[in-house]
Amino acid sequence: MHPLKMTLLSGAIVALLSGCAATAPAGKYVDGSHQVSGKGKKSEIVLQVEVANGNIQSIRTVSHKETESLFLNAERLLPQVVSNNGHEGIDAVSGATQSSNGILSAINKLPRTDGSTPEYVTVGPKADGDKAPFKLKWSIQPQLGLLKGDYYYQEARFRQGHMGSMAVVVDSNNPQDVIFAEFNESGRPNYYTRLYQDVPKRMSEYNFSMGTKKGTAWVQSSLTMEQLMIEEDKLTFTPNPNWDKSKLNKLNEPNRLKYSDLDIVAGASNSIQQSMVPLTAKIHQQLNSTGTTLKFYQHAEKLLDSKGKWTGVTAMLRFVVDSNSQQITKVYYDEIFADEQRQIADASLKKFYRQSKYQSINYEEPARIGFNVMFDALNEHVVGGGSMFDIKDLPATGDSGSYAQTGFTKYSTSWDHYLKQAGILHDQMVADGVIKAQR
Repeated sequence: MHPLKMTLLSGAIVALLSGCAATAPAGKYVDGSHQVSGKGKKSEIVLQVEVANGNIQSIRTVSHKETESLFLNAERLLPQVVSNNGHEGIDAVSGATQSSNGILSAINKLPRTDGSTPEYVTVGPKADGDKAPFKLKWSIQPQLGLLKGDYYYQEARFRQGHMGSMAVVVDSNNPQDVIFAEFNESGRPNYYTRLYQDVPKRMSEYNFSMGTKKGTAWVQSSLTMEQLMIEEDKLTFTPNPNWDKSKLNKLNEPNRLKYSDLDIVAGASNSIQQSMVPLTAKIHQQLNSTGTTLKFYQHAEKLLDSKGKWTGVTAMLRFVVDSNSQQITKVYYDEIFADEQRQIADASLKKFYRQSKYQSINYEEPARIGFNVMFDALNEHVVGGGSMFDIKDLPATGDSGSYAQTGFTKYSTSWDHYLKQAGILHDQMVADGVIKAQR
């Protein structure tokens, strides 16, 4: 092509493109990947925001040190911000106002194409409460490997008959060091929902069906409190001198909580204040007075398939032993499903994610007998003086007749997993001199 024609053509193309750029509407935000932060209740909340064509495409939380259960509620705002392409007009989540404002103020700092930086104005929750659905998220996975120490346990009924229980383990060489804390609660025997009568909440379906209605899972607040106790070696909490019982369920009232140094999400305040905190106070008193002769031994291990890949199930065994009498006083074996469905290899078991075989209401043991029945029998057998290895008379330790015709039990492979964990803990307890050898 002639050089002059080429020059004219190139100029026309540039002019055309320039014209398009001049008439195209400018996007709200500067394209790219931006890291922004805002002040929450306890920390800076750092977000990673992806922007394309002036619009927010995605938001990811990079870091925060907020109360975990509160922040999970506040994160419900992220999809709203994306769809709204900004924080304007979005209310805070009830019960997580400061964390919500930390998120929204961070979004306000995104660089804008017009160069402006509007002043951020804090927002409150809707008057009737924010009832938007959200995805519950928590972890029930046990600490892998060996955990041992001095054991304390308290239980008591509260609030119309629910049974609360609290287990605490401290370092045997440093009793002020809390290394394990676990709260559980079982529905009262006459609970209005028959499905949850006498059912433990921690690793059952309760946290899916009941939790959603209340805007949070019961277990989320329990796990947050446990983490606080372990990280700060804290078993007692300061009463709120201005506590007003009449404001108990009013989320925006500052004096609704019985203890001033708690930060509890709606849906769990009664369980924490009426059961967990009083039980840990009793344990604290015992810890600093009579102490305990009980020792706690736990071992947890991921169950692997023939190729060495995790099946999505974790075996966990606990023994409590009296170091004076060298008698085992409690045995608890369970198999715990992964936190995410995608992690569970067996498709038929995916629905039990964040639950355990022992505590689940709907889990069906292939051995044709309840998983809890099998291992309640183990507890009774060992506590009664039986060997932890001689289990041949326990349920589902062998085929017991014609399964097809009579429904008799078949052998459960869970006994193999139990025996492996029992061997590990047995050897450790013998080495520590708390029991006599049983092999």
